[in-house]
Amino acid sequence: MQVMGTTDSAPLIRACWLSWLVVETVDQTEVVKALGLMDVRDTTWADGVELIDEVAHNEKKPFSTVVITPPVQGWTLVVGPYFGLPYLSQTTHVTDLCRKLSALFGKAQLFFHSEQNDGEAWLIAERGRILRRWISEYPELALGEPSGVERRLLDAYGITGKPEDLDPDGDLAGEWAATWGDCWATTVAEECSINPTTAVMSEGRPLIADAPPFEQSHRPSRRGRR
Repeated sequence: MQVMGTTDSAPLIRACWLSWLVVETVDQTEVVKALGLMDVRDTTWADGVELIDEVAHNEKKPFSTVVITPPVQGWTLVVGPYFGLPYLSQTTHVTDLCRKLSALFGKAQLFFHSEQNDGEAWLIAERGRILRRWISEYPELALGEPSGVERRLLDAYGITGKPEDLDPDGDLAGEWAATWGDCWATTVAEECSINPTTAVMSEGRPLIADAPPFEQSHRPSRRGRR
């Protein structure tokens, strides 16, 4: 997959299945410490972005490799399938991790965006509380209340409640699920923090690291269970 860059040193972050954590801090070192990352080493932007997509496609190894960005507009991003909310063996782990990080740093968020039409997911946490978790392929795992762009788009579709409460066989659920209401994780991230597929990244150097192991992850089937 060709990656189109904003500059030679800081290309846009893209992957067929893109998962990322974003923490409201400029202290890259503290994020590394809080996550317990290991074997931390410098990389170039070009190599880091290439690795992000490569790891997302590699199902033979545990999704442990992550790329940590320099601070971007007051946030630090950690990118890799390790943070994939829709990978059910990881959902509880990364949810708890994000909540704990929000208690440490004030705000922490998780996002999953698929360029292969495999779904969208996000988790918004502040000060140790999960405000919203939405996984389009698994609405029964939703937590909290829709807000911001999600709420506005739901209203535009005539959905006054939560998408997870809709009759899965009803017309409204079908219309919303057909395109997830045009409400992609990147759309939510654009409003809440950082959208790495459009944001101009820092000229500083990113890092590569290994995350602590936990149960092997599995990608959900195309277009989910339904």
